[in-house]
Amino acid sequence: MKKIFAIFLLSVSVFFTLCLSVKAADLEITGETTLASIKKELADYESEMKNLAEEKKKAQQKVKEIENEIAAIGETINNCEEEIEELKEEIVELEKQIKNKQLEIDNLINFEQIASGDNVYLEYIFNAKSFTDFIYRASVVEQLTAYNDGLIDDMNNLIKENEDTQEDLEDKIDENEKNSAKLSKTLKSYNLSVMDISEAHEDASQLYDAAKDALKTFQPMYEKLGCKETETINECMDAPYSDGLVRPTKKGKVTSEYGWRLHPTLGYYRMHNGIDIAVGMGTPVYAATNGVVTTVSKVKNPNKANSSCGGNAVYVSHTVKGKKVTTVYMHLHTINVKVGEYVFLNTVIGTSGGGEKYDYCTTGPHLHFGVKVSGSYANPRNYVDFPARYKSWSSRW
Repeated sequence: MKKIFAIFLLSVSVFFTLCLSVKAADLEITGETTLASIKKELADYESEMKNLAEEKKKAQQKVKEIENEIAAIGETINNCEEEIEELKEEIVELEKQIKNKQLEIDNLINFEQIASGDNVYLEYIFNAKSFTDFIYRASVVEQLTAYNDGLIDDMNNLIKENEDTQEDLEDKIDENEKNSAKLSKTLKSYNLSVMDISEAHEDASQLYDAAKDALKTFQPMYEKLGCKETETINECMDAPYSDGLVRPTKKGKVTSEYGWRLHPTLGYYRMHNGIDIAVGMGTPVYAATNGVVTTVSKVKNPNKANSSCGGNAVYVSHTVKGKKVTTVYMHLHTINVKVGEYVFLNTVIGTSGGGEKYDYCTTGPHLHFGVKVSGSYANPRNYVDFPARYKSWSSRW
């Protein structure tokens, strides 16, 4: 039993790996796993998902704050650039004013009929006709020079002041650009953090789903076999149980019992070596327990009407409580297994059919389920816990 179940465990592990992701393979289910440990892992992954969700929320809030800071810095830079443009315009205007004032000085000199040249003021002074005239001319020259120098100094001071302000603004822009670059780097780091947290949350979510599926698979078995949660799966599987087999479908209802009956399509009494389970077309059909596929019977010509009575069928051999048992699954729409293949409780051997044109022994979609013990057909109800006829079920256990 343990040998067969070891293969079953391997199948379960592979199933989780393929159906989830590579990282989900970290959830290992072995024969030494207990139901309690599966429940703990489920709780741990749920807690981890909550913590990661909170971390992601905080990181996203930080990203938003940094983005707002960068936007504010950008606005400051734009304002500084606008101020610099205004200062440049003022400098151009001041330079125009200096030029205009220089013209005014020249006009004043011309008004006094002073020729241009380096010695113009000396010539003007020493051409005085009297001492009084000399004093007057010296005073005029002094006033003109002072006026000229004052105007130019004022204008140059304004230009210098504007250039200093422009330099300060450029320094401010440079500083803000550096801060913006630093914040952009920090923003990138937080965005990467959000991505990492999202990936970790996805991994935890997949592992949570895997643990949830494992609990869904093994908890009914533990309850059915009366095992303690602290017992390993191997220990639980080795425990004796009355049924030995479980229902081959997750839902359905028995519509026709084992025994002699009037055949619904053939019109005469004959032995019905199994029970009919009403299920929809394409419903997954599972192995009733661990075993080996011994027969796969497929309709040779599915396009030919009334070419088969049992339709597609699969036979699986088991050892149940020391006895050789074969389970039979007929009227299958599809078959997923082949002869010699090991199957387990969670193996979908095919999907239900019935009612198809080639299968003349059916009146509609259903699964024919039979049990053979030591080579002879037996009533499946002696081995599987089916509800009363026409009463539906929604679990395999």
